[in-house]
Amino acid sequence: MEKIKRKSKIEEICCRKQSQLVMALLLPVVVVGGYFYPMLGFIVLALITIFMVIASQRGRFYCGWLCPMGAFHERFLTLVSLKKDILPVFKSSWFRWLLFVLMMGLMFSRIYMAWGNAEAVGSVFRFMWIVSTALAIGLGLYFKPRTWCAVCPMGSFQGMSSKNTYILTVDDNCIECKKCRRVCPISTYPGAYKLETGPGTVPSIDCLRCSNCIVNCPKDALYFTS
Repeated sequence: MEKIKRKSKIEEICCRKQSQLVMALLLPVVVVGGYFYPMLGFIVLALITIFMVIASQRGRFYCGWLCPMGAFHERFLTLVSLKKDILPVFKSSWFRWLLFVLMMGLMFSRIYMAWGNAEAVGSVFRFMWIVSTALAIGLGLYFKPRTWCAVCPMGSFQGMSSKNTYILTVDDNCIECKKCRRVCPISTYPGAYKLETGPGTVPSIDCLRCSNCIVNCPKDALYFTS
């Protein structure tokens, strides 16, 4: 069992913000720079490899700390977002997997057509980021800035492939104040998973491992378990 100590909570959040600001720079590098140098699109492939390695140990930690798109939405899109509640349908399994199939189908069909031309393949990854970013901005302008992260195909894949890894746990100290839901980038409510006896756990797919809820919990009822 791993609990984040009160003394280090503020430092952890500061580090997260700094890492996000740095990683957010990759979004314009790929989207804009990729127009002139298509091979920059392979940065996306490199990031996919990185997040799959991280997911095996820390679940959706990449989403919460390192994803360039998520960082851009959380740090910059939030400045103009209306921040309306995320619709429940966006978190439903059928919607997530329908989007996953559609997006993966689009990507692999374009890779198939571009196969044999490295620059064209790089452009495919750039194109997918453009599509995802456009959808994410459209959602984030009205709903919470990181609404896309609740349905993101890559995020869903990470969550499903790490069901028992670095899980957010809620114990019986929870008073169900819902503060955790207010500070969660994707409006997950850990208190809803509180059990009458023993600790409850939040589904991996619904937790970005950002630690916002842990830091803000008035009763220290939340922590990660390995």
